[in-house]
Amino acid sequence: TEAGLPPGVFNVVLGLGQTTGRMLAEHGDINKLVLTGGTEAGRIAGGAAAKVFAHQTLELGGKTPVMVFDDFDVDRAVNYAAFGAFIGAGQTCVCASRHIVQASIYDEFVEKLKAKTQAIRIGDPFDPQTQLGPVISARQRDRVLSYCQYGREDGARLVTGGAAAKVPGHENGYFVQPTVFADVKSHMRIFQEEVFGPFTSVTPFTDEADALRLANDSPFGLAAAIRTRDVARAHRVASAVKAGIVWINDHHRLDPASPWGGVGDSGVGREFGTESFDDHFNVKSVMVATHDQPFDWYRDTATQPRLN
Repeated sequence: TEAGLPPGVFNVVLGLGQTTGRMLAEHGDINKLVLTGGTEAGRIAGGAAAKVFAHQTLELGGKTPVMVFDDFDVDRAVNYAAFGAFIGAGQTCVCASRHIVQASIYDEFVEKLKAKTQAIRIGDPFDPQTQLGPVISARQRDRVLSYCQYGREDGARLVTGGAAAKVPGHENGYFVQPTVFADVKSHMRIFQEEVFGPFTSVTPFTDEADALRLANDSPFGLAAAIRTRDVARAHRVASAVKAGIVWINDHHRLDPASPWGGVGDSGVGREFGTESFDDHFNVKSVMVATHDQPFDWYRDTATQPRLN
């Protein structure tokens, strides 16, 4: 190839997932399946690859909890919240979609996040002044808007957003207002289900145990974030939260040396780190007898204990 790769190392096969993708995943010559996608797509592709016992790395959906403790600066927490929830129009598997905030700072956090969100400039992604572009398709726009309706129906409080955004010159664009719901309960669909758009929720908690209960009340387990100045608490919570990736006072940071992957409905296996390489290989054990002593297990004079 022009890039110098030997023929057959890199191939692009175009087609739909349910046809071309399925045929590739269940082909007998496939030794390893790596998929980044939704949880249902992972179940289908993973099930197909399991028929030929291919190794699998499935990086699937997420519903990242962000636990904000009251010893952390609220303005800084709000800045991280907007970044974590709305970067890439919220279309990231580790989107900060569930903010779980200590009750003593809850109202202040919600009001400041409202102001921060309303100040975000929506527009053409080619415009250097734009801070938030469209979602990927009309279907995805409609999905995000449907969750805005679910939030209203389930009794959550719409803080800001909740509708399509109008951008002059792009009347047919797939723009959605960055959306924040507050007073969200753990049984609500907007708390439990991945939205994949500029959409986040805020839920109050009382103490550390309550924060962890809420954070772990999810079928997903890709990422989690903790906002606190208490190092001991940060390590306790990081150890107890159900997630393959944990950020402490940070978000969206990716280190190629650090494994990336989740648990539960967020998939199996790891990308990055040495772990990503290990799963591309089979382990072989080779044992060698280096002595020259004669061996006859069934000789007539044998005195060693028998196995049967």
